[in-house]
Amino acid sequence: MSSIAIDTKTQAIADNLDRGSSAVERRGFNSTHWILAAIVFAAAFLIYSFSWMSAPLANTDTPSYLEPLSDFLAHHHFTQLHGRTPGFPLFLYLLGTGRTYFHATLLMHFAGVAALLFVLSRLQVRAGFLWVVALLMLLPCYVQNTAYLGTEAITETFLALGFAGLCLYIVDRRLVYAVFSALFFAWAGLTRPTNVFTPFLLAALLLLFSKKKLLRAAALLVLIPGLIVGSYISYTGVKFHYFGVSYLTGYHLSNATIGLYESIDNPVARQVLLQARTDMHADGMTPNDAVWRARKLLQARLGLTDFQLAAFLLKMNVRLITHHPEAYLEEVARASCMYWFPYLTKVIDTRPFFKFLSDGIQLSVAAAFLFQVAVLGSLLAGGRMLNRKLVSFTDDRSVIYLLALAIIFQTQILSCAIVGGSNARYRSVTDPLILFAIALVADWCLTAWRAGRHTLQQDRVSI
Repeated sequence: MSSIAIDTKTQAIADNLDRGSSAVERRGFNSTHWILAAIVFAAAFLIYSFSWMSAPLANTDTPSYLEPLSDFLAHHHFTQLHGRTPGFPLFLYLLGTGRTYFHATLLMHFAGVAALLFVLSRLQVRAGFLWVVALLMLLPCYVQNTAYLGTEAITETFLALGFAGLCLYIVDRRLVYAVFSALFFAWAGLTRPTNVFTPFLLAALLLLFSKKKLLRAAALLVLIPGLIVGSYISYTGVKFHYFGVSYLTGYHLSNATIGLYESIDNPVARQVLLQARTDMHADGMTPNDAVWRARKLLQARLGLTDFQLAAFLLKMNVRLITHHPEAYLEEVARASCMYWFPYLTKVIDTRPFFKFLSDGIQLSVAAAFLFQVAVLGSLLAGGRMLNRKLVSFTDDRSVIYLLALAIIFQTQILSCAIVGGSNARYRSVTDPLILFAIALVADWCLTAWRAGRHTLQQDRVSI
């Protein structure tokens, strides 16, 4: 049933159309569809395996993840405090950094997509929309993260599987789904700190929109990630005297305050960071990463360790943001716009046609998603102002859609406000959820439109 509210007569017709359309239009995937999807996924796996023979490749931040991995390989525990969270290094500890890693992340990508398709099928979304999601998620621009030694590939899968498990719990009320969901969200948070808060946000929304009906799932989303993440925080606190997930927040905030370096009160830090920013401009590179170029020099000039420098930068950036909130918000707004631009790596074919095609697909998907959110948000706000229920968020579909939005925008807000910069790579971890949300709303809209057209035809006949 569509969650876009319409009058009672039209809604009844929509229900009849939903029940009667199965003979003409397939809702969800049947066994034949799943077999075809498995064949397509297997073909895609082989194509990428033979096309990307150099994978996995290193990202600019890959060495910072290999440091804790080397530490753990040598001692089977961490002997020093590392800036990176343990999720990705431990994943590399299990699979290595060679072709096994690439094949594993490729399979994980397909598993995450298949899980979302299964949820859409359970929600009776039309099979045509499921095929669109499946085929788009097999394109290079949405698979490219698997070719790199980076956190994006596995975070994308953990978020997709965690979300799918939560959705299945909402539909079936089987506790095992909620347990697996909480575990996947916990590992996602220990892989990318921007998603540490994701399960707690989802738990709050479950309590807000469903009251006590989903209380057990909400409790598990708090308890399991809280226990796992809390255990790691306690471990670093007891062993290294640092109670936190990652001490790099100060570095990351320096990306978001790039335009405020002239106002830094410490003359040494101001000079070094301004020079690094100028050098980045001269090299034609994004200046937001200037702090990483100046990292070693800042440590030497200020006489600080990496951990101490991170604490120094955190205090410095908090002062900059406090004294110049408008400039900081302007930088966040700029990053939020660039967040939705196409993300391309060197594994994508650089010929103009394929680059244009990849850019066009990503821009179209982003535009479709933001448009539907704007329209539904306007209907909800308009309904409140007019005291009319134009949009209803009460059924399972609606709650699931809102949970998807929560993950997508929570990731965006923290990425732009704390990590800063204008890298669409941060958005890529939520691309499957973005396509999921588009398919769900498209199915709603098609059902409502057909119901409205049928109502109009009946009114004309009665006249």
